[in-house]
Amino acid sequence: MYGGRLLKIEEAGVDIAGLRTKSFSIANEPIDVTTDDDSGIRKLLETIAGGTLEVASKAIDVSFDGITKNDDLIKAAAQGTALVKAYVIVMPSGAKISGQFAFVNLEITGEYQDAVTFSGELQSTGSWSWTDAP
Repeated sequence: MYGGRLLKIEEAGVDIAGLRTKSFSIANEPIDVTTDDDSGIRKLLETIAGGTLEVASKAIDVSFDGITKNDDLIKAAAQGTALVKAYVIVMPSGAKISGQFAFVNLEITGEYQDAVTFSGELQSTGSWSWTDAP
C-alpha cells in the first residue's frame, strides 16, 4: 500500500510546494452514434477492426490543495502569463504522466487562526506520455 505523499506533481523536476492532497482523472470520451433505430440503447463508435472505441476527446484534469509556502502559484495566477507549462504526475510506483497542462484555477483561503491554504486545478492541453516505473 502506498501513502499519499508518494503521488506528486512536478514542474521542471521540482515538486509543487506545499501540496497536501492531489487527485487526477483521465477521461476517454467515446463518440456516441446512437440513433432512433437503436431503440434507446446507447451505441458507441468502434474502429473498423472492431473491439476498440473511437475516442472523441481525451483529457487529464488535476486538482490539488495545500499550505501556502511561497507566492509562486499566486503570482502565476494573478499575472495570467505562462499558464501552460510542462508538468509531470508521478505515481507512487515511480511511473509518470508527462504533458502540457493549463493552470486554470487557484483559490486562496485564509481562515482565522489557521494557515493560509490554496487549491488549484490543471487541465491537459495536447497529448501526454506515460513512462513506466524504473
